[in-house]
Amino acid sequence: MALEMKPVQVRLPDDAFAALKLLSDIHDKDLGEIARELLTKMLLGEVHAAKIQAARFARATAGDNLREGAVERGSGGRK
Repeated sequence: MALEMKPVQVRLPDDAFAALKLLSDIHDKDLGEIARELLTKMLLGEVHAAKIQAARFARATAGDNLREGAVERGSGGRK
């Protein structure tokens, strides 16, 4: 079963294109195939990192909100 893929067109600086060409030659793969593999890894990695960061932020702020509520109610704060 083949995956359905969406077409994307990008313009690369000369040094990035040279790097892509080198990787394409090393791995004996088409430029588009190696670009797709690299872009997929990068995008999925970035999204994964963003999700982890969002979860950490949510936990951190939830903990702060709980502590603030306890202090406001007088159960845990010193005066």
